[in-house]
Formats: sequence, C-alpha cells, structure tokens
Amino acid sequence: MIKCLVVSIFGIALLFLSGCSIRSSDSSFETVRGVIEERIHEKIVWREGIQGIKTNVLQEIQQEGLTQENAIQLALVNNPELFAYYENLELGYADLLEAGLMQNPFFSVSVRFPSQSRYHLNNLFDAALSFLDLFLIPLRKKTAEAEIRVIESQIGQSVLDLVKEVQINWLEVKSLELQLEEARKSVELRRLTAALATSQNSAGNISTLNARDRKIKYEEAAERLKSLEAELVIAKEKMNRSLGLFGNEAVWTVKGEIDWKNEAALPDVNQMERAAIENRLDIEAIRRETTAIAKKAKLKEWWTYSNLLIGVSSEMQPEGFTTTGPLVQLQVPIFNYGQGEKKRYHAKLEQTRKRLLSKAVSACSEVREFFKTSDKYRSQLVDLSERILPDLEKQIISGQAHYNVMTLGVYDLLDLKDAEIQTKIEHIQSLQHYKKAKIELLHAVGGSFALRGQE
Repeated sequence: MIKCLVVSIFGIALLFLSGCSIRSSDSSFETVRGVIEERIHEKIVWREGIQGIKTNVLQEIQQEGLTQENAIQLALVNNPELFAYYENLELGYADLLEAGLMQNPFFSVSVRFPSQSRYHLNNLFDAALSFLDLFLIPLRKKTAEAEIRVIESQIGQSVLDLVKEVQINWLEVKSLELQLEEARKSVELRRLTAALATSQNSAGNISTLNARDRKIKYEEAAERLKSLEAELVIAKEKMNRSLGLFGNEAVWTVKGEIDWKNEAALPDVNQMERAAIENRLDIEAIRRETTAIAKKAKLKEWWTYSNLLIGVSSEMQPEGFTTTGPLVQLQVPIFNYGQGEKKRYHAKLEQTRKRLLSKAVSACSEVREFFKTSDKYRSQLVDLSERILPDLEKQIISGQAHYNVMTLGVYDLLDLKDAEIQTKIEHIQSLQHYKKAKIELLHAVGGSFALRGQE
C-alpha cells in the first residue's frame, strides 16, 4: 500500500516534469546574431569557429594593416570582456533549468521505544511532495524565459557598444597619425625659421627679440608634437584593449582613409528619433525587463504561500499492526500572504517604467545632439576644404612670387606656409569630430537608421 501511494505521487511529478525540456543558450545566441547582423557587416561567434576567424584576421592585419573593418571583426572574436558577457546566456539558461525542476521530496522517519517490553517499536514514516510546486513550475519557467529575453537584448547592446568603441578608437588613431604627419612638418619648418633668425641676429640683421620669438615658436611646436605622440600611444593602447591584444599581436599599423564626401544624406531627424525608440537594444532590454518583473510578481500571489504538501504517512503501532494513509500539510497564509512582496514588485515595476521613459528621452536627445553636431562639423569641413585651404594655397603661390621679386620677406612666406599646415591640422581635427559624431549618431539610433517596418 505504501509503495503504491509513493509511486503514484512520484508518477504525477514525473508527468509534470516530462514537459520541462528547454532550449540551449546557443539558440538565444543565434537570436542575438540575427539581430546584430542586421546592423553590422561583421560576424559574431561564440563557441565554434573563433580561432579560425581570429587567425585569418590577424594575418590580414599583419599583411595589410589595421582597417576599421578588420578591427571590428577582430574585436568581435577576441575581446575577452564581450565573451565573459556572453556567459550571461548560460546563466540565464541555468536559471531556466532550475525553474523547471520540482522541489526535492520530503522524507521523515521516527522510531519510538515502548515503555513496556510486550509492545513493539513505534515506527513512523512520512513521504511527501510539494503539490503547489507543480503549479508554480510553469510560472517560474515563463519568468526565467522572460529574463533570458532581457539578457539577449543586453548582450546585443554590448556588441554594438564594442563596435562603436572600436570605430572611435580607430578614428582617433588614424586622426592622430595624420596630425603628427603635419605637426612634424610644422616643427621642421619652425626649426629652420629659428635657425635662420639666430643666424641673422648674429649678423645684426634682426633684433634679439625677433630671434627669440622664432625660437619660442619652434619650441612650442616641438612640445605639441610630443603631446601628440603621447596621445597616439594612449590611443593605440585603448585600441589594443578593445581588440584583446597583447604581446607581439599588439604591434600593428593602421591603414585606410577617412572618407566623408561620398556619404549618403541622413534621414529626417524625427525619423531617426522614432528609429531610436524602436531599434535600440538597451531600450528593448528595459521593455523586456518590465515584462519579466510582471511575471515574477505572479509568483507572489497569496496562494503561493500555502506550501501545500501531499504524500503518504505510515505508522507501525506498538500493538504490532500498521496504519497507512494520505498525508496533507498546508501552511495557511494568514500573517504573510505576500503583502511586502507585492509592494516590492509594484515599486520595481514603476521604477522600470520610469527608467524606460528616461532612456527614451535620453535616446531622442542623443539623436538630436549628434545630428546637429555632425551637421556643424560637416559645415566646418566644407569651409576648410573648399574655401580656407584653397585660399591659403593661393596666398602661398602669390607670396612665393612676391618673395622672388623681393617684395615679401622670407619670414612672411614661411609664416604663410606654417599657417597652411596649422589649418590642415584643424581640418583633420574637424574631420575626426565629424566622423565621431556620425558614429555616435548611428549608435544612438540603435545601429540602423531604418525603422523596423521599413527594413
């Protein structure tokens, strides 16, 4: 009889557990991959194929240089922090697996010794399962699945954050190298000017004050050059951290051009704001978090505090016969029926809704900020490249002609050339600011300017 009751209880439990199979974390990663590869050209991988892609990309970098594209691809297969974040999927599926499991059965055995020798030992055996747990399993699984959806969006956002970081780091390295190239020209030009001024001062042709002024300008240019060289070292190491490189792998040469004239026109700013609300994965993560909290709250309804146990109880009486029957234990939720938990989840839900609104407001503000700043920097670039630099070139040509007929001094001609170099440096800096604003803008709309319905 005891055996039949125990088998029946465990049979019911196994019937419920038979539908508890779950997907693996790989399926969620495929979901993330699909979302990300709609936004970027590079591939993301997790467990298989990583080493092969890394080897190929490193060979390409050693042979052809570090372009923005192969830098992004390398980061996506070699950034250790990103791969540590991927493990959150495994943690989420561990929670899902645990959510689908019943509580372990309860067993109790007691032996009581009779006070008189003619009586038998009094043995008591109880076995029970949480019957309530059978009804909580589906709710727990839905909650765990909702939290996995949150993790998927968070991982997708971390991938896009890394892509933006690599793009900006590559842009900074390339820009600093271009600035250094021009700064070295300025230093050499000012060195020659200072040497000429020193020579002429010794000959009595110019004053000591003018000679010192030329020397100071040369020294200032030399110090700025050192600052740029230090900034380049910092920028390269920032890139190495993003790419996950160390040792011999951390030695590379940046290649590629910063193109800006052939870019497509930006969409309307209002469309980009709508795209940010719809496309941004950090906003989607908060939306999904709201759903997960609402599902968690259902696990704290009053009936979940009853902890209903159903099983079998068997007792061998001192007289020698055994009594067996069903066992029911029930906590009556009189004092604690989830009042505090309900209040807590209500507060969390309101908190998450406010965070969602705050994130949406920030997203729209970022879109407007980077849209306007990119427009301003592009206007500056147009002025520098189409008006100011051509005018300086004409001035230098005219100055050379005047110098040839001795109507313009050598220092004036050298100053014109130095002014052109400084303007080229300013042009490079403006180009860097413009491209960075464009990268930030694309990131602000979630990696794609298109609305979901238009993709």
